[in-house]
Amino acid sequence: MRSFAISTVLVMSSLLASSIIAAPTFASTAAKTEWQETRSWDAIFTQHQVEPQQAKQLQAKPQKTKPQQASGVVVLWNENKQQGYTNNLKRANQGFLPASTFKIPNSLIALELGVVKDEHQVFKWDGKSRDIATWNRDHNLITGMKYSVVPVYQEFARQIGEARMSKMIASFDYGNEDISGNLDSFWLDGGIRISATEQIDFLRRLYHNKIHASERSQRIVKQAMLTEANSDYIIRAKTGYAVRAEPSIGWWVGWVELDDNVWFFAMNMDIPDAAGLPLRQAITKEVLKLEHVIP
Repeated sequence: MRSFAISTVLVMSSLLASSIIAAPTFASTAAKTEWQETRSWDAIFTQHQVEPQQAKQLQAKPQKTKPQQASGVVVLWNENKQQGYTNNLKRANQGFLPASTFKIPNSLIALELGVVKDEHQVFKWDGKSRDIATWNRDHNLITGMKYSVVPVYQEFARQIGEARMSKMIASFDYGNEDISGNLDSFWLDGGIRISATEQIDFLRRLYHNKIHASERSQRIVKQAMLTEANSDYIIRAKTGYAVRAEPSIGWWVGWVELDDNVWFFAMNMDIPDAAGLPLRQAITKEVLKLEHVIP
C-alpha cells in the first residue's frame, strides 16, 4: 500500500513518466525470446460471455441465440524484469485496426505540428447532434481523449494532412505505418494495423520519452491518458472499438504505474456487440489482479 495521498501520487507519476525505473537503457519488445505464453489466462476470457450481433437484428420471429465465450488476447510487460507475458502469442503478434487507441499518436502529432497548442485549447462543437451525448459539446485534449471524441480527432487529421501524417507515423514506427484509406478515418476502416506487442513497444517508448516527438508533447499526451489513480497504482490508458472490422475488435492499452515498477498492457478481443465493451477493462483487470499487479 502506498502511504501518501492521491495528490502526491499524481505528482510522483509525472516524475515517473520522464524517468526509467530499473531500466538504464531502453529495450525493444521485438525479440520473441522476451515473451512467455501462459494459457491459464484463457479461463478469464471463457468466464465471460458476449451476445452475438445478429441477436439484435431478429425482429419478426425473435429466436434465442447462444451467447459466445469471449475471445481475445492480453499482453503484459514487466518493465523491471524486461519480460513479456501473453495468453496467445500468435494473436499478440496479429495486426488489427487500432481504432481509438490511435488517439494517442494522433494527439502527439497534432501537438508536434501545432494543430493543437496545448491541453487547454478548446475545440468548439460543430453543432451536429450525434448518438454519443458527450460528443455534443466543446472539448479540449483532455476531455477529447477521455470521451474518445471521434469528430475532434478527425479534424486534427484533416489539419495534419496526408503527407505529414504519413511521415510522422513512419517516424513513430507505429504498426504497419499504412495510412491508406480516408485521411480522417483510416484508423477506423483503412489500411493501418497494429498488434498488441507493437502497442506495448510504442507505449514503452512513450513512457520513456523515446518517441520522435518533443518531451513536452509526450508529457501532455501522458497527462491526457490518465484513467485511474488511487493509493495503490495509477493507470494511463486508452480504449478502442474497431466497429467496422469483421469481427469488431475492442482494445484497451496503457500501463500501470506502481511505486517501484511499471507494467504495460495491451488487450484486444472480438466484440460482437457494443454491450460487450466493458469486458475490455474487466478482463484486463482480472489478469492484472491474477498476476498481483493490482490488488
